[in-house]
Amino acid sequence: MKNRLTGIVIDDERNGRDVIKSLVNTYCTDIDLVDEASNITDAFSAINNWKPDFILLDIQMPGGNGFELLRKFEKINFDIIFITSYDKYAITAFKFSAVDYLLKPVEIDDLVQAIEKIKLKKLVNEKEAFDKYANFLNNISKDDHLRNISLQKGDKVFYLKLSDIVYLEAESNYTKLITKNNETFVQSKTLKYYEDLFQESPMFKRISRSHIVNIVHIESYSKSEPCMLTLSTGYALEISRRKKTELFF
Repeated sequence: MKNRLTGIVIDDERNGRDVIKSLVNTYCTDIDLVDEASNITDAFSAINNWKPDFILLDIQMPGGNGFELLRKFEKINFDIIFITSYDKYAITAFKFSAVDYLLKPVEIDDLVQAIEKIKLKKLVNEKEAFDKYANFLNNISKDDHLRNISLQKGDKVFYLKLSDIVYLEAESNYTKLITKNNETFVQSKTLKYYEDLFQESPMFKRISRSHIVNIVHIESYSKSEPCMLTLSTGYALEISRRKKTELFF
């Protein structure tokens, strides 16, 4: 590992590049910003030339966005800190793939924290750190469908298809995600976090205080009280009366 990390700033606005450079030079003094670019053509050349540890990449640029730049690389072997002003879809995708982003105007603490995370990754499994970008680009598809999610289990990160998740169950401040193969992933995030994350996906519906289900995996439900959903795994979950009305009218 190099003693000092190198980075490139990519933003079509000169003022935007100057602000980022000023913040990094002031608050991250052990980082060397070796180049900058205002479009994806120059950025592609700069990255190939310098082979930086990371890039600070603005998403919205004329002549091609940040995602198009990343697709030019057969393999991404550098870290990425995305910068965005308003792209709600991209922010959702970032959450799915667990990559970093900064909202404009960039907050000093957020920038410092993102760079510190990159330093930490250099001390652990770099392959695992870079693999997530392939998953991210897969999520940013032309039909704007979010299809995968990254989940940690032990010291590994797994990429699951959303369609393979049968239901989610709250467990205090944790959430259990159960797949069609009856595999369980326990994540240190609340059920509300996943409810917000899945809000644009028609597959996932919250049925009670404790559960979110993938409606694709609902095989049957009872009309009597309490209303029970039978899922494709054979497991049965109770649906609240209010949620029953919302789901089944």
